[in-house]
Amino acid sequence: MPERADFSARWILKRAAKAAVAGALTAAGIHHAVRLVRRRQAGGSRVLILSYHRVTPDFGAESRQTLASLLVSTDTLRRQLEHVGRRNEIVSLADARRILAEPAGGRRSDVVAVTIDDGYADVAQHALPVLRALRVPATVFVPTGYVGTARRLPHDRLHAALTALARRRIPFERAGLQPPLQTLLSACAEGGPAATLDRLIARLPHERLVALAAALERMLGTAEQDLPASTRLMTWDEVRALDAAGVDVGGHTVNHAVLANLPLAEARRELAGCRDQLAERVGRAPRHFAYPNGYYTPAVQRAVAEVGFEAAVTIEDEENRHGGSPYGLKRKVLWENTTLGAVGWSGVVATCNLGGVFATLGLARPVPGERPDPPAEPAARTARTQAGEAPAGARAVS
Repeated sequence: MPERADFSARWILKRAAKAAVAGALTAAGIHHAVRLVRRRQAGGSRVLILSYHRVTPDFGAESRQTLASLLVSTDTLRRQLEHVGRRNEIVSLADARRILAEPAGGRRSDVVAVTIDDGYADVAQHALPVLRALRVPATVFVPTGYVGTARRLPHDRLHAALTALARRRIPFERAGLQPPLQTLLSACAEGGPAATLDRLIARLPHERLVALAAALERMLGTAEQDLPASTRLMTWDEVRALDAAGVDVGGHTVNHAVLANLPLAEARRELAGCRDQLAERVGRAPRHFAYPNGYYTPAVQRAVAEVGFEAAVTIEDEENRHGGSPYGLKRKVLWENTTLGAVGWSGVVATCNLGGVFATLGLARPVPGERPDPPAEPAARTARTQAGEAPAGARAVS
């Protein structure tokens, strides 16, 4: 295992270097200067919205069998929330939205809101106890078509299949699928499973993602129900229990479909279906919406407003500006490594990452989100796009 040992050594050195840079920056007081700069950018107090996905008691064990970049341990979640809570007031997403609607300069203290995407069962099992203990309000966004079923989200299925191919040393470009699915996979193959997955999600419409996942599972002799039990979503009873506990339950489409990759009529059906199912099952219509994988267009934003959502969040790691559109709220996606030093939790890395120091200095990559509305296309081009060709201008999630 010399290659793996070498990789681990390089990874630790990289993390150590990052922690050293963070320590030097905080010792110099750069984080205070960045806060002032970002307040000016925001037009008033800063409103930081955090985005999580999955919470697990054992990050190491869970990351070996599922998509690591979605994971945060319960201990790290608590540390991250305590860290931001010492420097900011933690408020609900509804309050954060109201603060952003206030006139510029109308409020002095900075605030943080907490959100969790995808509705995994571990939100109820592991995240809720931490939120309760710290008295932190939160919004949980759920894709209603998966709640209470044995189905798994497409990104979990694809990541498991791509990881299995990599372990068998089968190049993604030669996976042996029938065209056009093999053509689509080959066009998106880049590096390992995670990078390829990002490109697939950015480029393909939902039905093609699902078809590709199913084809890979058939080729590998697996099924979505073979994925670890930890990848299941909540039941409706668990969703209602979150609501009863004071957690805001928001919409995340029916099928976790990237709306920017769908015809607008289909995107509207995803939005309205999600709204109606939540209203029926939870007893109240959802107020907030999260764009799956953060992608949206101006037309999608208008559709979100038209079906009755009051606000929508992206995963663009940018400063929220007072007076901006409530349908393009920016969020910072957090996971275990966001606040990791050489071998464990690092307060200085947390300060620089959560405070926007790395992003301000250009040491962190921006996360794309908004796409232009697609132009009207001839029927032949539209047919090719619906058949699974990548839309123009597709970008991968960072």
